[in-house]
Amino acid sequence: MSLAKLSVQRWRISMALSALVVIVYFGFILLVAFDKPLVATRLLPGLSLGMLLGVLVIVTAWLATWIYVRWANDHYDRRVRELRADGEHR
Repeated sequence: MSLAKLSVQRWRISMALSALVVIVYFGFILLVAFDKPLVATRLLPGLSLGMLLGVLVIVTAWLATWIYVRWANDHYDRRVRELRADGEHR
């Protein structure tokens, strides 16, 4: 794999995960703006649907970050090392 292909792959993964976080975040904001009664629905005493969804927005951001870091550590960094090693042997 060339450095250019690896760079494109990194761009695609980072944009997909960023889009996921943006969609989840703005979906939550739009839900709060346009359907307050739904968000105010009580699931348990002291816990509304809005509170639960707010926590899930944060968890989604953490998970997207974790997925990217795992991919970068397991795949991207290894490939960069391989490309550097190949360049040194030429």
